[in-house]
Amino acid sequence: MRRLAPVALAAVAAALLAGCGGGEDDAVTTSSAPEPTEASAAPSPSPTALPTLAGATAPPTSPTDVTPAAVVAGRVTAVSAGCVEVTTDDAVVWSLSGEADAVVGDTVLAKVAPLAEGVASCGPGRGARLESLEVAGG
Repeated sequence: MRRLAPVALAAVAAALLAGCGGGEDDAVTTSSAPEPTEASAAPSPSPTALPTLAGATAPPTSPTDVTPAAVVAGRVTAVSAGCVEVTTDDAVVWSLSGEADAVVGDTVLAKVAPLAEGVASCGPGRGARLESLEVAGG
């Protein structure tokens, strides 16, 4: 076993010297590989780099939570026999014909329908027929 160690060490040293060029000229040699094209010259994204989204350009120009046309959402501003007045956040006043269990100050969601032809509004606001009224939080 002691005799094999120096022989093995000499074999490893010879292999290392042969791999280094063993006395050849140390000048840099050029490779015959083709020049990189524009497509391959671009760096590939890192597998750990996350894509980023561009920032918002401007706020929306129209409402993003659109209420259906047959729905009126707002606050009850007056109640009388057969008429409920609801004011929306846009300051539009609706006079809704029909009976409802609501009091002034309630926030409501009302399903409405157009008034029948020839029927006048029950109040000074836009006229509609009340089909159902839901009090928020109630």
